[in-house]
Amino acid sequence: MTFDSQHSNSRHSDSQRTDSELSDPRHASGGRQPDPKRPMDPVLAAALTGPTLVHALVFLAFGLTTVFWQQPTLGVITVMLGLYMLGYAGASYLTAQTLRRVGDASSAQAFTSIALVQAAGGVLAFVAPRGEFWLTLVAACVLGLTGVLKLLAGMRTKASNPAARDWQLEGAIVTLSAAALPVVSEIGDKAIMGTAGGGALVAGIFLVIGALSLRADARRG
Repeated sequence: MTFDSQHSNSRHSDSQRTDSELSDPRHASGGRQPDPKRPMDPVLAAALTGPTLVHALVFLAFGLTTVFWQQPTLGVITVMLGLYMLGYAGASYLTAQTLRRVGDASSAQAFTSIALVQAAGGVLAFVAPRGEFWLTLVAACVLGLTGVLKLLAGMRTKASNPAARDWQLEGAIVTLSAAALPVVSEIGDKAIMGTAGGGALVAGIFLVIGALSLRADARRG
């Protein structure tokens, strides 16, 4: 074999290798495939679509009510916040049961604890002494603890659960709105309900998007 034919074969081999590397997405990304936005588990995504949508509906129902009720009294705010926390507890319990059914016992236990905290907050809102101070204290503590627990649950399962990103967003939003409640409580009843309702609206919108994304993930699977 002559030098020219060897050189030609070498260039042909290099060309084939280059084409192969360019067509392989692992080479285009430095030898690693890009991380997906959500972990792909179509069964879990399908199971969590319903509970995520229920959470969104609870948030939106409370948030929209606070928007259209312009002159709430302290009694109205107490009832609304109590029902909001009880509805939130129901949605969290539904999520816990769904997670238990698909075999994620640790996350199911976490959401059961969250549901108990929220249910206790809803009951306390009705039985605690009537007043802005007590209502703000109960709501801020319960929603703040709920937000932190949801955020931690999302961070702990972000590599395996397709809903983990939604839990993190929800947890962050609820925690921030709970932290703002003591600050705005001195402004008046409307400020308390508006702050809690504003956080609920934002969280509800994100969770509607999350539920649609979970449904799409389930269908792609």
